[in-house]
Amino acid sequence: MLSPKHQLLMMLPALLILQFDYCIGLSQQSKATYNYFAYGSNMCSSTMINLRKLSPLASTAAILPAHTLRFNIAGIPLVEPSSASVEPSINKIMDVGAMIERDELVHGVLYKLNEKDFASVCSTEGVPFAYSLHRCRPIPYSGDGLRAGEKSLRNLDYLNIPSNEWGVAAFTLRAARQKWREGNDIPPSQSYLNVLIRGAKEFALDGSYLEKLQQIDAGRTFPGNGLAEELLRRAEERTR
Repeated sequence: MLSPKHQLLMMLPALLILQFDYCIGLSQQSKATYNYFAYGSNMCSSTMINLRKLSPLASTAAILPAHTLRFNIAGIPLVEPSSASVEPSINKIMDVGAMIERDELVHGVLYKLNEKDFASVCSTEGVPFAYSLHRCRPIPYSGDGLRAGEKSLRNLDYLNIPSNEWGVAAFTLRAARQKWREGNDIPPSQSYLNVLIRGAKEFALDGSYLEKLQQIDAGRTFPGNGLAEELLRRAEERTR
C-alpha cells in the first residue's frame, strides 16, 4: 500500500492541470468575463483585434491611481529593448493631489474579455515568466483628450468614497521578477512608444498623459525605430 506522501505525488499532475484550468479559464462552457487594464501596446485596439486575434466585449479609457508606468521588462537589445509595466506606489496614502504631483497615475484602456481571450492575453504576454497578474481597481472614464480621467478621480475623492471602492475590480500585469521591479527602466523603442501613443489618442486619454508618453526618451535601435509598428501594420494587412 502506498504511503500518503506517494499517493499525493501521484495525484499532483492531475491537481496541477485542474489548477491551471481554473486559473486561466479554459472551460469553453463558462460565461465568466474578466476586466483587464492595458497600459502598453494593448491600449491600441488593433493590437488586441488584429495582432492578438481577440474580440473584446467592451473597452473604455480608464485611470489607475497609486501606480507608476515603468519600462522594466527587458526585450531584444537594439530591436525592441523593453516593454511597459506598472508598479504599485510605495506610498499607501491615497491622496489625489499628492498622487498627481508625484505622477503616480497610469492611464490606459479597460477591456472586458471572455475567459478564452483573457487566457490568450496571459499566454501571449508571458504570464507567469515575464509578467505576473496583478489585481487593481482602475477607474473608467469617457475620454475627451483633456482632463476627464483626472476629473473622475477627483470626483470620487470629493464624494469621500473609500479608495478600496474606487473603480472596478480588474487584472493588470506587472513585472514578474523582484529584481526587475526594483531595477532601472530600459528605454523602449520609438516604434513601441508610437503604438502606445496611438492607443492613447484612440481612446482620448487625458492630454497631460498623452504629452507624457510623447516626451519619453526612446532607446537606441538599429536599424530603424523598432519593429512594433511594422508587426502591427502587417497584422492589419492580413485582416483586410
